[in-house]
Amino acid sequence: MNMHHLNDDELNLAILGEQLPARAADHLGSCVACRRRRDAFLSLVAQAGGDDPDQATRTRVRERALAAWSGSRVTYHWVRWAAAAAAVIVLAVLPLLHSHTPAPAKFNAEAVLTEVNQMLDRDPLSAVVSEEVVDTVVPVSHEVIERSVS
Repeated sequence: MNMHHLNDDELNLAILGEQLPARAADHLGSCVACRRRRDAFLSLVAQAGGDDPDQATRTRVRERALAAWSGSRVTYHWVRWAAAAAAVIVLAVLPLLHSHTPAPAKFNAEAVLTEVNQMLDRDPLSAVVSEEVVDTVVPVSHEVIERSVS
């Protein structure tokens, strides 16, 4: 006795009436449980199909489908009013939030530029790199330092 029942793919093939593999076809012919599964599904499909709807139902469904397709929708005005009220609240609160932010510190740009220019006039390299780097790149002999001081 074969205890390997049809899997879902094989059962789908049997329901659709398609060709089953030989092993599955032999099993379906000998297994009552698999035949009942197939027959139960086929009977559910037959019951669900039922009869065609009457003319009044067809007309009603057709009219609703055409109304939905033509774009006639029920508009909800309350949604528009709620969105407008939310926008008004946001616009009313934004200035309050803006007024509580601290103002950026003001500085005198002219004074900063003057200080930078004075530093560059004294020693342009020291503005860019440290004194240690300048000594490494441009070594100065002691004679030059003594001449510059006197």
